[in-house]
Amino acid sequence: MNLARTALAVSTAAALLLGGLPAALAAPSAPAGTVSAESVPAGAAPALPQALPPTGAPAAHLDGGSAGGTAPVPAAADAAGQATGQAAGLPGAGGPAGAAAAGAHPTTVEQITEAFKVVNDHRSQARRAPLVYNSALSRNAQQWAETMARNGKELRNPDPWAGVPAGAVRMDQYYGRGEFTGAFAGVDAVEALTHYLLDFYPRNGTDQFARDLTHLGIGVSHVATSGPKGPGWETYLTVYFYAYPPGQSVPGTSATPAGAFVPPVSTPAYGVRGAIGTKYHRLGGAAVLGEPTMNERGGLVEGGVYQSFRKGTRTTTIYWSPANGALAVNNYGSIGRKWVAAGREHSYGLPVTDERPVTGGAYQVFRRDGRSTMVMWSPATGSRAIKQHGAIGRAWRAAGSEHGWGFPATDEYRYGAEVRQRFSKGYTVHYAAGRTWVTR
Repeated sequence: MNLARTALAVSTAAALLLGGLPAALAAPSAPAGTVSAESVPAGAAPALPQALPPTGAPAAHLDGGSAGGTAPVPAAADAAGQATGQAAGLPGAGGPAGAAAAGAHPTTVEQITEAFKVVNDHRSQARRAPLVYNSALSRNAQQWAETMARNGKELRNPDPWAGVPAGAVRMDQYYGRGEFTGAFAGVDAVEALTHYLLDFYPRNGTDQFARDLTHLGIGVSHVATSGPKGPGWETYLTVYFYAYPPGQSVPGTSATPAGAFVPPVSTPAYGVRGAIGTKYHRLGGAAVLGEPTMNERGGLVEGGVYQSFRKGTRTTTIYWSPANGALAVNNYGSIGRKWVAAGREHSYGLPVTDERPVTGGAYQVFRRDGRSTMVMWSPATGSRAIKQHGAIGRAWRAAGSEHGWGFPATDEYRYGAEVRQRFSKGYTVHYAAGRTWVTR
């Protein structure tokens, strides 16, 4: 295998020097400073000198990486990893400095087909079976390519299993960025970047030539740029290799991209990761909560971070904090609307439970500065807040909560010198001058 890759690299370099390849292939060799010693395995082709592109060809600078892994155990989470990964956060939406209009080069089936062809050409040279294309794997790869494009750099996807059809036993990911100036075709850029990744990041925790690999996912995103070298483009590429057991039927599979390619939506796809990502997938992912509408954002009270998702007209926000982990607020529901109207985390605080059912209703608990507020809902009363830290809330809980005095029929309200709250079974709780009493 190393001999095959070495021969390909040498022939590519020779063609460049003779001007025999398409313009966008002018720089498939490793740029100075972008491939470290640990990125190139022993016995593999060394980084070749940068060849000068033919006249009129775009200049290119390529970066990338690779990583692999076995299928995760369902519901197994590393709490420390979730916390650090969630709190760190990727940079916000945007892109490289000077970026013009993202997506001016749309992702097309021709571009995906070119990357697909390059992969299987590499496998053919190593006498390995060709891989098949899968739309679900490619949707996952596409979302990460767009995440890299928004952040303006190549990034390893920490959760390459999101949205993957069940049954995969392991995966390898190759990811990278190509910077181009001048005019070029999107297909040529994808071809150059695919060759680069497969030539210069073999066996860096992955093996693109493994015999058990079966399926392929490919994502491409382009970003227009302008800089000292003039207008240009950045192309971001993800190539995801998955291994499924022999004979397993995997939904969305086709012999080539032409049979299953789905163009990316015009709106950007956002990455979902860390503890929020784990919570999102446990709640059902896109099928239940819909797609993310933003990247993670931090800076909330008590170190909180949040990300919102939308399915149709329903919006759900997942909040994470060091003290409470990741919990969801259904903004479209009565409890969620009550919390939003009160001022979100600035009033009741961040969620410390998900929304939970009780006989005849539901509730969710929020906390800020050590003070807990429960928002309870029933068909007859709607959503009302109980200050669990207050005298009335403590008396209500001591009386048996909703099993005693019933669901709250009002929030706390002031009546002269008193603070009162009414409950659905006809009880009114009074508080004044440090004393609490009940009337009915």
